[in-house]
Amino acid sequence: MLEYEDIRDLVENSDTPFYIYSEKTIKERVEKLINCFKENSYQILYAMKANANPTLIKTIVEFGLGVDACSTEEIRLALACGVDRNKIFYNSDCLTKKELNYAIENNVHITVGSIDVINCLVIHHPGVTISLRINSGIGAGHSDKVITNGESSKFGISASDIQMVISLCSAANITIEGIHSHTGSGELLTDKYIENAMVLIELSSSFNDLRFINFGGGFGYDYINDNEYDLATIHSLLNIMRNEYAINENVNFIIEPGRYVIANAGSLVTQVCSVKNIYSKKYVGLDTGYNHFPRCFYYNAWHDIYNLSSQNQETEIYDITGYLCQSGDVFARQRPLAKTTVGDFICIKDVGAYGYSMSSNFNLRTKPAEYLLKEDGAIKIIRRAENFDDILSTCELD
Repeated sequence: MLEYEDIRDLVENSDTPFYIYSEKTIKERVEKLINCFKENSYQILYAMKANANPTLIKTIVEFGLGVDACSTEEIRLALACGVDRNKIFYNSDCLTKKELNYAIENNVHITVGSIDVINCLVIHHPGVTISLRINSGIGAGHSDKVITNGESSKFGISASDIQMVISLCSAANITIEGIHSHTGSGELLTDKYIENAMVLIELSSSFNDLRFINFGGGFGYDYINDNEYDLATIHSLLNIMRNEYAINENVNFIIEPGRYVIANAGSLVTQVCSVKNIYSKKYVGLDTGYNHFPRCFYYNAWHDIYNLSSQNQETEIYDITGYLCQSGDVFARQRPLAKTTVGDFICIKDVGAYGYSMSSNFNLRTKPAEYLLKEDGAIKIIRRAENFDDILSTCELD
């Protein structure tokens, strides 16, 4: 938990809102992954869509992790952060010719999840090396909006089409170096992850040139009770399956967590602008909104919220809301909070994943600054706050 004493000077002398991340927490999470999936036959990727701040990416990849990139822009950023291109895996959807050309020219691993893209490669890039994204039909996630397998998911090639795809690739001398499938994001149970992994391992015998099997990420984070995700069970069962199906040690098992690495490393610090009663409810209004942190709005997600500055032992029940001109701009309903007054500083916890990376300029609001709390206690700015000129910089006003 972010302690007020750690950031007192920053809070009192900087504009709110702002994101702040703990370097120590990020490193601890990465080390847990490395210590669990310790065999050389494992490769760990950071899913940078969770948080793409360059300073944080550099902190993570210093441990030897690669990255899961979902756009050519993420590929460019990974390269700018010094990531070895052989450790960049491009797992995108609805790929255009331009994007394919960029990925091929930059010699990163390319995952293809559509027969249309296979046909494009056959015509324009025979001889290329790819991996296939497969929709196993087994999906899971903290919300229906983040389930990435199954009949209602747009992702991947169905198992019934795999032999046809293998034939298309073979005829064009396209090498299939890997297979990939991802159940979804944020599921706390491990059973669907393992079930999906079993499907991939069973399918692996259909491919002659496999170098890796990518089981995706989606490792859950418990925002409510702080229970740890069961990495050990995932690791143990993957090893058992490797042995039972005699998967060659030269075939890497890949995992690609994002949320697990960064979720609990981040906090959003904001200030109270309004405390008022409307009919039977008390409202706390903040100087931020879902434009800065959209998870509560998109997914009805729970995040712990606490008053950083109040010394009051008395609590009251509030609806905690943002400043946007929209009724859905609510972080929490009927949440106990230390008795709060205008000017208090409020912390929204566990916002490191899918916070800033999903932020917007809705209502023409500028995006906040990001800071890093270093292990030695120093605080470093890692992204300045936007200003109005930044928003106008892409516009033609004449």
